Amino acid sequence: MSELKKDAQSGSPTQVTGGFPLSFRGSFTHSIDEKGRVSLPAEFRKSLQERGEESVVITNYISEGARCLEGFALSAWVSFESKLREKSRFSSKLQRLENFYLSRSAECQLDRSGRILIPPYLRQYASVEKDVTFTSSIHGFRVWDSRVWEHIFQATEQALLEDPELFADVDI
Repeated sequence: MSELKKDAQSGSPTQVTGGFPLSFRGSFTHSIDEKGRVSLPAEFRKSLQERGEESVVITNYISEGARCLEGFALSAWVSFESKLREKSRFSSKLQRLENFYLSRSAECQLDRSGRILIPPYLRQYASVEKDVTFTSSIHGFRVWDSRVWEHIFQATEQALLEDPELFADVDI
């Protein structure tokens, strides 16, 4: 069961499935095979399956100055596209977002083994070679080359050790 509701803070529509937004939690490392197939973490698959989702959308992304991939349930991606359609098509910022983010998106169907096939151009963009780490995010999940993720995690941990109030502005 899926519906669009208004976000309490922004007033924008948000995809709500089963009474609450789809969430992915945790971080998981898997190996990618020579064809570009990788198992979606079991916890992520369970969240998708509980809502009748059979595919995800993956696109290129930059986080903390590093290239990675960002993934969403298909319903969340469709909701995102719907919000973008409300914007002016002549907006230069929207056009840049389309050129960088939307143009590189790929719908990745889950196979019977719970794997997705990440297209070569996305694997190349994020320098994904052998081991990948899936990490949760507020809007979906990210896919990192595991070496890059380890560097990002360690840099964030070091910043937090140096400034224990690093996340204070995020307080809700």
